[in-house]
Amino acid sequence: MGFSWTTSDFPKLADPHFIDAVGHLVHARQAEGYQFSMALMGYQALFYEPAFEELVKKETGIERLQTVLHEIRRGSFLKEGADGWELSFRADILVRNEFDTATRKPVGEVDYASDLEYRDQVLYATDEAGLERFRTWCKELGLEA
Repeated sequence: MGFSWTTSDFPKLADPHFIDAVGHLVHARQAEGYQFSMALMGYQALFYEPAFEELVKKETGIERLQTVLHEIRRGSFLKEGADGWELSFRADILVRNEFDTATRKPVGEVDYASDLEYRDQVLYATDEAGLERFRTWCKELGLEA
């Protein structure tokens, strides 16, 4: 059985700077039993209706709207062991690439246009003390938790 906590239980999880800081700490300590993962889930594209694009063209002189494209990843920071925990989240990243509808992927090498936007942050542990353990870990490493 496992236990989980969200931003409503631990509001600091909603702070992107906090998530970034935890990620840096975990990434730097992979040799000490920590794991870092940012698996690609897919892409999210926003295509504009022709009528809207025509309205924008008429009102602004802009010839064409570029499809808005996000790369979607599932991130995970994991501390192994009996005193372990896992921080999991979805990360959306705006990319500058065009979207190829045939391959359902960006055209060319991905060019990032934004920092990560975090969603669905959840802290997991195998016991009820996981949240307090995570908070203690953060404080010991200099994070305000």
